[in-house]
Amino acid sequence: MKFSHALLLASSLAFFACGGDDDDDSPAGPSKTSYDCSVKGGVKVAYPAGGESFKVGDEITVVYGSDVEGSGYRFVFKTDEEDIGIDLLEESAGPEKPDGKTCYEQKVKLTKDVADPTSTGIIRVVPYEDSKKGANSGKFKVAE
Repeated sequence: MKFSHALLLASSLAFFACGGDDDDDSPAGPSKTSYDCSVKGGVKVAYPAGGESFKVGDEITVVYGSDVEGSGYRFVFKTDEEDIGIDLLEESAGPEKPDGKTCYEQKVKLTKDVADPTSTGIIRVVPYEDSKKGANSGKFKVAE
């Protein structure tokens, strides 16, 4: 009996440590599905995948993979593919030695001074060492 109680307690703690039923399914966060972040020679943005709806002020968890080594990445909000975009973070973020297989997460916020309402929003993840190897997320909507 003691063993089953310990096992139940351990599994409950693991459930809560992994997030349990928290708000990962909110509009500003990725669902609990697994992502394929494998990439060779650049960056792959797995989330936002496209079709999501966010509001100005939302925090988004960007899910991406990369194999570009260096000093980190820029996370840029663009109102469409032609827009130069605005940095969502003041400093670089992300791993210095990504393996091209792992999914990495970075929280960014669509603040009023960065994000404008649009039906074609994009987050571009750009390696500082080689900007042409950056990649765009899928297109998403941003409302006021």
